Amino acid sequence: MFAIFCSLLITGCALTTSAASYDYSASIECLAEPLRPQYKGGVVGNPEFDSGLDGWNVFGCGKIAARKSETAWLRLDEGKEIVSAYLRIPNGQNRIVGSVIAESGCWSMLKGGFSVDENGKARLFFACLTKAIHQNRMARTTEQKHRQGSEEKQRIHVTGQKGVKLQGANITINQIRPHFPLGCSTTEAILNHKAYQDWFTPRFTITSFNNEMKWYYTERAPQQENYTVPDAMVSFFKKNKISIRGHTILWASVNVTQHWVKILPPKEILNAAVRRIGSLVSRYLGDVIAWDVMNENLHNSFYEDKLGPNASAMFYQIARALDPQIPLFINEYNTLEFPLDMRVIPSKIVEYIREIRSFPGNEHITMRIGLQGHFWRKPNVSHMRATLDVLGTTSIPMWLTELDTKRGPTQAAQLEEVMREAFSHPSVEGIIVWGGWKPTGCNQTCLMDKNYDVLPKGCAVMCLIDSNFKNLPAGDVVDKLINEWKTSNVTGVTDGDGVFEHRVFLGEYSVTYSHPRIPRPVHKIFNVTNGEGPFELLVAS
Repeated sequence: MFAIFCSLLITGCALTTSAASYDYSASIECLAEPLRPQYKGGVVGNPEFDSGLDGWNVFGCGKIAARKSETAWLRLDEGKEIVSAYLRIPNGQNRIVGSVIAESGCWSMLKGGFSVDENGKARLFFACLTKAIHQNRMARTTEQKHRQGSEEKQRIHVTGQKGVKLQGANITINQIRPHFPLGCSTTEAILNHKAYQDWFTPRFTITSFNNEMKWYYTERAPQQENYTVPDAMVSFFKKNKISIRGHTILWASVNVTQHWVKILPPKEILNAAVRRIGSLVSRYLGDVIAWDVMNENLHNSFYEDKLGPNASAMFYQIARALDPQIPLFINEYNTLEFPLDMRVIPSKIVEYIREIRSFPGNEHITMRIGLQGHFWRKPNVSHMRATLDVLGTTSIPMWLTELDTKRGPTQAAQLEEVMREAFSHPSVEGIIVWGGWKPTGCNQTCLMDKNYDVLPKGCAVMCLIDSNFKNLPAGDVVDKLINEWKTSNVTGVTDGDGVFEHRVFLGEYSVTYSHPRIPRPVHKIFNVTNGEGPFELLVAS
């Protein structure tokens, strides 16, 4: 099929970094008029059109609308379609910047990101199928900010008898549990390897099971459920106070659906799926903090194909009815990792959420956005940041749910880059590293294989530890960030007002204080959460 591309080609772009404070804002609405510009300028030449169209060339059937914005605001002449922005760099390669679903009659914001190795001239163009585009400008900054809201100022007041302020009290603060969930997936191997347990449990506060809760694992033949392994895993993690993300109730891919399910007539598929939801969710009621309901539904549509377009929305409703207290996730890949996958661009994620919530009874369903994060190519963190910005406008918290990076000598560095970017974003609520160990996945044969483009059968994409449970480079990165993102062994002395003040990461803490006027050291447990102003802790002897 011949496709006619209608594009705007912008020449003379001066690619520079920006010292401006990063603007996380974005828009997911189609507006009568674009919003005000970000950054008061940006990476495109003549951004304010002060010199007419100098530096701007029009190709094809599009035309430039002189509207002030460093992001791209797009409008089609007719219809509704995905529009993508591309950057053509000096070596002739095209790098996708971002995509959005644009419409006629209103302006849609395309917020994207790109990175270049050096300053130079490049061409920025916008492309869609068969439609004319009205466009203004787009720009990006490259500053990475520390996570907003990850720290709070903690103020401890120490008083003696009758409320006397105690100057010179010795204070020691240690974090017991971080507020930000940083976890790792795991396999049933953890049940039988004490050394793996000893490595895992001190590090992580949350986990997902690689396969052990999936339908094909618990019911390989009809009406023959076997929860022996997931029951044991749940019991182990509860004992060790490690939270569990339920993964996954159903999976939309025909390739991983049991044969006995696929050959059922539609009515019996519905009955089997509903029975599966009831069996799994009721069994682990109170044991999991969230559920992936329909895994990878934007890439796959087995249940919609068999049962109709509202199948997944109905399944979300059933899961919510069984456990109304916990959030329900969508869980998709390539939204962050591969911007050329148009099935899961931010606009498509937003459309899917709206479809789920538009189903009668789902209006107030509590949801989370799960972005798997299988970075099998070099991460484009600028694009990742822009994507998180756009999805953040939904006010639905996001998680990286299955994070790994490509095997090879740069794996650990790329893992750290992605983890820092995710942690720094105010809309990201948690990270699960997809590094579950099993003997066959991280053995010497797997680790010594140098063909990084082909994964040997049975090998894991990313191993944090080897078969001796010693850290590999990716494991060292995880340990470094775990330690960096917590506050431990803070010591100090109260001032003349009996006050000690220090910034700490959010979480649960213990404080010990002592003073010559206090008979013995005093221990307290407290929580530091997001709030207005410093956290105040009043302690008395």
